[in-house]
Amino acid sequence: MVTRVNLEDRGVKRYSLTVFVCGIMFTVLILHLVSIGQKQTTQNNVEFFIDRQVESLETLVNNDISFIGAGASFFQATNPPAWVHFSTFAQPLIANSKSLVAMQWMKTVYPEQITDYVAKMRTRFPGYSIKTMPEFGVIKQGYVGDGNKAIYLISDTFPINKANVETLGFYPSNPKITQLIDAAKSTGLPAISGRTVLLQDRAVEGQPQRGFLAFYPVFKSGSQTLQGVVVGAIRSTVYFDNMVTHTSWGQDIGVRVLDIALSDPSNTILYQNSHWDSNQGQVTEVTMKFYNHDWTLQFKQDHRMSDSDIFLLACIAFSGVVISLLLAYVVQLMLREQYRLAMLVSRRTRDLQYLVDRDPLTEVYNRRAFNRLAEYQIERHQCFSLVIVDIDNFKTINDQYGHVTGDAILRKVACFMRGYVSDKDTVFRLGGDEFAIISERHDYLTLGHYLSNLCRQIEHLEWPDIDHDFSCTLSIGAAIYRGEQLEQLLNRADEQLYFSKEQGRNRASVV
Repeated sequence: MVTRVNLEDRGVKRYSLTVFVCGIMFTVLILHLVSIGQKQTTQNNVEFFIDRQVESLETLVNNDISFIGAGASFFQATNPPAWVHFSTFAQPLIANSKSLVAMQWMKTVYPEQITDYVAKMRTRFPGYSIKTMPEFGVIKQGYVGDGNKAIYLISDTFPINKANVETLGFYPSNPKITQLIDAAKSTGLPAISGRTVLLQDRAVEGQPQRGFLAFYPVFKSGSQTLQGVVVGAIRSTVYFDNMVTHTSWGQDIGVRVLDIALSDPSNTILYQNSHWDSNQGQVTEVTMKFYNHDWTLQFKQDHRMSDSDIFLLACIAFSGVVISLLLAYVVQLMLREQYRLAMLVSRRTRDLQYLVDRDPLTEVYNRRAFNRLAEYQIERHQCFSLVIVDIDNFKTINDQYGHVTGDAILRKVACFMRGYVSDKDTVFRLGGDEFAIISERHDYLTLGHYLSNLCRQIEHLEWPDIDHDFSCTLSIGAAIYRGEQLEQLLNRADEQLYFSKEQGRNRASVV
């Protein structure tokens, strides 16, 4: 019984462990799927984030160039006398942009026109004089040129402030700037410079390059004669300072903007945020085309999961472990209860089987069990003996001593016979005072001696609870199986029982 309980306990633990392991495996699968989903969601969010950043930057740059183009349209659509109203026209354009710090009109002036033009400009701006910056940080007064090529003088500016007024009279002599003006003249489209130091930032050596210039050509109406150029001074740091580099899902994105000029293939870093060097993720590139320049926006996403993603996975893992433990515990309780009920049913079944096959008074097998075992013995076609036992004068005993005493005699005789017979022999109570024995002994002499000895021992039993002189005897009839049916075998045994009674009782007869 202990071994069986231990085996069942091990089985319960094995099934519980199996459920726990399956729960953990399912949790790992869920974690894997959620992790994949998180990566895909993050990637989609990053792509959406990049699209929004690129769209925002393109809108800002194109808006500024459009404002400069509107300024160019003013000069192209009006006559020179109306050009003095440029500030009035430019004021709302500049007001609508945080990055367009100045819009200037650069008039085409040939060398022979310089003196008259300067005099004319001084009527409006008394301190007007021409100057240029052939090299960084070196300002030269007066005209510097070969005497044949036109120059482009800054003749008007907005807003009117100290920094912008100081730029009046400047004309470009740097080859890179003159090449941009020539490109705008030849294509009729705006030309954009690379990153540069704006004159409005008071060009001093070491000053950071925080902006770029956009040149918009102004042609004389109906011809290709270049009247001048409207130049916009754009502070690009405004674009980049407004770029979002921290996502809503808690990740820092490294951002870098490269300026790839068509005339200068070398890369120039326009902007690089503080997360670029620290992030080690994959770089996504998007190119924006602005006339003669291409800007390449690079976004670097950190491979590390965000704190929110880690927290979510930790919650799933913790929940999975807890649920697995609970399932294992529930399965353990269910299996233990199942085993308990199975054992209870088995015990109750054995009890019922015992009650079905046993005589309730003597606790030996009853007539039902006798019929089943006798038929089984006959079906096996093996030799055995059928013994019928009857207590002598039992009716008289009942009448004299009462039924309670009679029941006690039945119990004691049955108990003695059950202890007397061998392990392979079985005792039955057929009813009343009649018993039966199915014995493996089938030798005539051995069986006769065996049953006669039973009679003698019953005869010498003591009955102190009844009467010291009381004696109980048995009449026995036995028949050795010869291949007949059970009914015939019973008849033969009964005949021998009656023969024993006729011969004076307390004896055994065998046939």
